[in-house]
Amino acid sequence: LQALNLLNSTFVVQQTGLLAKRLEKDVGPDAATQARRAFWLCFGRAPDATELKDAAAFIRAEGLAQFARALLNANEFVFIP
Repeated sequence: LQALNLLNSTFVVQQTGLLAKRLEKDVGPDAATQARRAFWLCFGRAPDATELKDAAAFIRAEGLAQFARALLNANEFVFIP
């Protein structure tokens, strides 16, 4: 149930919109630059080459808000090792 709540809750949807706006404000419209900044903000690290390529393609296909939603639901974001 927790996973479904993270995916569908009003709070998470609101936060993904705010993250997407911040990314657009911080780095502009380039999908790869947005992905790189998002990884730093959410995971505290740079994406590797494959992650960057896939993330930029996802942003172009599905939009920045959906990418932000995916990051906020990622195990790397949710769980502290």
